[in-house]
Amino acid sequence: MLTGAGFVMPVLLNQASCAPTLIGSDRDTGLSLCYVAGDVTSDGAIIWLRADPGSEVVLHYSNDRTFSRFSSAGPFRVDKEADHTVKIELQKLNPGTTYFYYAAVAGKKPGYLASFLTAPAPSDAAKVSFCFSGDTRESYQPFTIMNAVRAQRPDFFLHLGDTIYADFGGQARRLSDFWAKYRANRNDPATQFCFVETSTYVVWDDHEVVDNFFAGNPLVPIGRKAFLDYWPIRRHPDDADRIYRSFRWGRAMELFLLDTRQYRDPGTGTILGKAQKDWLFERLAASSAIFKFVATSVPMAGGGIDRWDGYPAERTELLRFIREKRVTGVIFLSADLHYAAVTSVPKSHGLKDITAGPLAAPLNRVTNGYAPHFDFFLAENFNFAKITVDPALKPAQALVEFIDQDNSVFHTTRIKAV
Repeated sequence: MLTGAGFVMPVLLNQASCAPTLIGSDRDTGLSLCYVAGDVTSDGAIIWLRADPGSEVVLHYSNDRTFSRFSSAGPFRVDKEADHTVKIELQKLNPGTTYFYYAAVAGKKPGYLASFLTAPAPSDAAKVSFCFSGDTRESYQPFTIMNAVRAQRPDFFLHLGDTIYADFGGQARRLSDFWAKYRANRNDPATQFCFVETSTYVVWDDHEVVDNFFAGNPLVPIGRKAFLDYWPIRRHPDDADRIYRSFRWGRAMELFLLDTRQYRDPGTGTILGKAQKDWLFERLAASSAIFKFVATSVPMAGGGIDRWDGYPAERTELLRFIREKRVTGVIFLSADLHYAAVTSVPKSHGLKDITAGPLAAPLNRVTNGYAPHFDFFLAENFNFAKITVDPALKPAQALVEFIDQDNSVFHTTRIKAV
């Protein structure tokens, strides 16, 4: 822990008088786009940032907004092979604590002040609230709905894929093309302001590469590298390309992030691949959290062959496992189909799939919203879902609120942990 000697106060960006851009001049700070905090645990986090080519960056962080005492990580040199970005891992943090941080490029003014909340310890009965959605197409900027997400003050934000549209506005083919797509989307002011005040978890879907891709597509390794370059994802020590992972948030919940893209094989009927499926089954059965939120970029039902409907045997196997092992509190979260919905998953004995989106993309005008598997359906607005779990409530339940771009709640439901 370092004292505040020599401390220079960073730019404060959450003041009401702030201009609608985060960085007045890259020449002043050497930084660009925005920090993104992600893959937060009870004792750690990953901070992503981008700076001038060749820059060395130090990250200062503290659980005291005044930085009377603070720690520093670095210096780190930005990576030319990752579009001059760097991911900084913070460790030994306190659970359930708000941390403030800012970056400083050598020879430049300090950057802006940002914050995130660490997860509560597994035994902690803290209330948890988060927002999720998907689908942000560049041509729909500005992404003003992110102002509504920010206004909800979530503990974290979950982006369920199609974070870029690499195959629209010109198909990305080279790594530099993919990077440019991420830069264009990340340059959105509302997105930046939202990311300054909360952390993110993220998975990918097809448009990070090309529509409805399979594992053998030659663009997959390029799109995957760009995705991992531009999001604060903690890399697995034994598999650097692995995207599926899980995160515990107190007694309230555990979040399981699935990769429904790079392992799918229609020939063998798998959407997850053996290793991911085995991991999911083991972790679900072992979890003591009240709710287990299984985040799958594609819906569990009603989505055609590119979604779980195209892999019915594996879906049945997953649902049978949940039932036979008596895993309680499972709720599926999905995006991709550009509508808001609560779906009763077929042959699941009452399990629900909550679908949200789009954040900023064409609305779905073709799906039959009166289909019997829908408990609720709306495809009339940009939207996200907010989910709140309070372990103090009996019986245990998750409050689900669908919210539009005007920050208005247009549907609410409660799901019990059965």
